[in-house]
Amino acid sequence: MEKLWQVYAASAIGKGHIDGNLPCQDSFGHAVGDGRLVAVVCDGAGSAAQSHLGARVCAKVISHFLADYAGASVVACDRSVIEQAVEAARAEIAENARDLVIPTRELASTLVGVVLREEGGCLFHIGDGIAAVELLGGETVLSLPENGEYSNETYFVTCDDWQTHLRVMSFSGEINFVSLMSDGAMSFAINRGRTGLSGPFMDPVKFYLSTVNEADGCEALQATLADERTWPITSDDKTILLIRPS
Repeated sequence: MEKLWQVYAASAIGKGHIDGNLPCQDSFGHAVGDGRLVAVVCDGAGSAAQSHLGARVCAKVISHFLADYAGASVVACDRSVIEQAVEAARAEIAENARDLVIPTRELASTLVGVVLREEGGCLFHIGDGIAAVELLGGETVLSLPENGEYSNETYFVTCDDWQTHLRVMSFSGEINFVSLMSDGAMSFAINRGRTGLSGPFMDPVKFYLSTVNEADGCEALQATLADERTWPITSDDKTILLIRPS
């Protein structure tokens, strides 16, 4: 089958985690199945000891569950199906927590993801991070972060009330560009009004990606996120996953 999308993704550890001798707590995953692409970015809670593991499980399980789900792409966007995917991730996270003899909350992770078909799809989101879908008609569909009472508080896949915080947004139309990112990348990749991508940062990135293959694009994105010039802007881990039509 003809490849419909190019995917470029990278994660870089933040200065705060380097100084604290901590691992990168971000993770990403993507999978293709039955004419659809599923892509996910997960950000482990900074205060949770094994959140890097929770983020890794979350990204892998949810992306493959929704890509492998039997039926049309539109069915994979049903809220009930996405809830099943999250439940599958929660079950594997709980199993890992039992093996490590720690509470499940120590593997806490946020979730932001997309299901794409040739035209349209949906975004799904728990917690912070952001997703932006640019349609060929010029419209941008955004899924903004959900924070708690304070700006540094958010919600996680492992929360008891995760279903209350699960947001599913459908969109239709021909896709021009899709961006998923963790909270750490938002400070320079999203515009100040949070109405779309930051042109000064993203426009050169998007142009460059249009000229290279996936491997070279991922390598360049990794170098950009790991650049020490990002450290004064954010000390957090940074993940960006970008999708463009082939």
